[in-house]
Amino acid sequence: MKKTILIVDDEEMVVDMTRRRLVQEGYLAIGVCDGGKALEVLREGTVDLIILDVEMPGMNGYAFLGERKKIPGADKAPVIMLTAFDSMEPIFRRNGVAEYLTKPVRFAELLVKIRSVLEFADAQG
Repeated sequence: MKKTILIVDDEEMVVDMTRRRLVQEGYLAIGVCDGGKALEVLREGTVDLIILDVEMPGMNGYAFLGERKKIPGADKAPVIMLTAFDSMEPIFRRNGVAEYLTKPVRFAELLVKIRSVLEFADAQG
């Protein structure tokens, strides 16, 4: 069964490119450009992994993580955070983020993180 990945980034080009590449890799990929729409996706169905930008207008990545906790079952999907800052790991860990990458993100590196996080999540049951 294909894994569903939710991509949340305010840069539409990044969302579209990442979504297309993930589909080519065999994933179901949903891309949205703001946190509010991402929460709607989580309310509508199961997501196996979330790729989340930190800095977005309106609802930033941290606010999204807080709101996500209010949706039953949504916090089971691991999160890979994308950031322009390279010293954020302690903050991410406190917020339950599985992995993070600094921008600009190389797709090959993102793919390795996705596979690793999904494999770990599957092993945890």
